[in-house]
Amino acid sequence: MRRREFIAGAAALAAYMQLPKQSGVLAAAYGEVLPGGGNPLPTGFYNFTGSNLINWQRASAAQQRGEADAIIGCLGDSTVAGQGAASNELASNAKSLSWPTQLARLIPNGSWSSVWGDNNVSAAAGDLHAFDARLHRAGWAVSNTRASGTLCGGFFHGQPSATSHSFTPTNPVDTIEVWYARSPGSGRFTIDVDGGPSLAVIDCAGANAFMKATASCTPGHHTINLPKADANDVYLTGLRCFNSAIKEVSVYNLGGCRWGSADFVIDSYPWNTLPAIAAIAPNLVIFQAGIINDWDDRIPLSTVTSNMTKVINALKSVNCDVILMSGAPSEAGVYASYPTQAAYVANMKSLAYAANVPFIDIWGLFGGTWNSFAMNDSLHPNQSGYALIAGYTSTAILDPSARSLS
Repeated sequence: MRRREFIAGAAALAAYMQLPKQSGVLAAAYGEVLPGGGNPLPTGFYNFTGSNLINWQRASAAQQRGEADAIIGCLGDSTVAGQGAASNELASNAKSLSWPTQLARLIPNGSWSSVWGDNNVSAAAGDLHAFDARLHRAGWAVSNTRASGTLCGGFFHGQPSATSHSFTPTNPVDTIEVWYARSPGSGRFTIDVDGGPSLAVIDCAGANAFMKATASCTPGHHTINLPKADANDVYLTGLRCFNSAIKEVSVYNLGGCRWGSADFVIDSYPWNTLPAIAAIAPNLVIFQAGIINDWDDRIPLSTVTSNMTKVINALKSVNCDVILMSGAPSEAGVYASYPTQAAYVANMKSLAYAANVPFIDIWGLFGGTWNSFAMNDSLHPNQSGYALIAGYTSTAILDPSARSLS
C-alpha cells in the first residue's frame, strides 16, 4: 500500500470510529446475492442499478486497458473544494486534503493533475498559493464576480499588473491543456515550461467562446508558466498537465465557495458553468449541487430540483454520467435544523430515482448529525471527514457495475 493511501485510510478510520452509532457507514451488504448479478453496495448508496453508469464503465475500462484517460468532475461548493481540510481552513495546502484529491489517491493511476479558478480563497481574502501549494504566489489573482457563473466561481484573471501565472504539478508531465475565455478585446498569453522558449502563443480576442489550448513538452517534472503577451486582460478558467504515456483517471476539483444549486445553471456565456462543464465533458460528474448552502438559505425544494435537473440533463446530453451526492451534516442551530437538512437530502434522493442517476447519502452515512471529530467547523469537514467521503465514493467509482440494495 502506498504511504499516501495509508495516511488517508488511517485518518478516515479514526473519524469513522468517532461517528454516531446510528451512522449507516458501510453497513454489511456484501453477503447479499443480487438477482441478475453485480456486486452489492453498502447501505447509503441508492439507485445504483448496474446500468446507469454505462459511460463511466466504458471510460474506466478503456483507461484500464491503457487506451484513454478517464475524467471525473467533482462539482459542488466549498466542501468539495476542500475548505476546512486543515486547521487554517483556507491555507496549509488544504486543497491537497479535499475529498476529490483523496479520491484520486484511492484510484489506481488517479491524479489531481488539474487546477481551476475557484473563488474559495479570494472570497475570504486568502492566499491561493497557501490553499494550493502547486500555484505560485505571483500572478494568480481570481476574478470572482458571483454573477459570472464561471466554473468554481472565478477566472484566473491575467491583469496588466500580473504578468505571469505559474503552476507546478506534482506528477511528471508532457502535455498541457489550458481552458480560457475568448472575448472581444482580450489579450494574448504564451505557454512555456521552466522559463524556456514559448511552446504556444494563444490569442484570446474574438467572438465569445470557451476554448482549450494544448501544448507539449519533454516528459518530466516541470513548472508551467503562462506569461501574458500584451497589456490586455486574459481570463483562464483552468489547466490540466499530464503524462500522455500513462492513461490516468483525472479527478477535477470543481468546487466554488458559497455556491448553491442556482449557481450551476447560469448559461449566459460559453464559459458559464452549465455550458462549460458540458464542453469539458468528463466521463462522470459527482454533483453535490451546493445542497448545504441551499438548506442554509432555505431555497424552495422545487427550485433546487429544477436546478439539479438542468445540470443532469446538460451532462447526459454529452454522454457524461452523473452521481448525486449529499453533503455532510451541518451543525443545527448554527445552520439549518436536522429535519430541514433531512428534507433536502430526501429531495435529492427522490430526484435521483426520477432522473435515473445514482445517489450517495453522505449526510446519512455521517449519521445525520454534526460530529466534531469529522468536522473542522460547523459546516466544513476536516481532513478525516474528507477522507471518509473519498472512501465512500471510491466504493462505487472502483466498481461501476455494482448495485445498491435499494
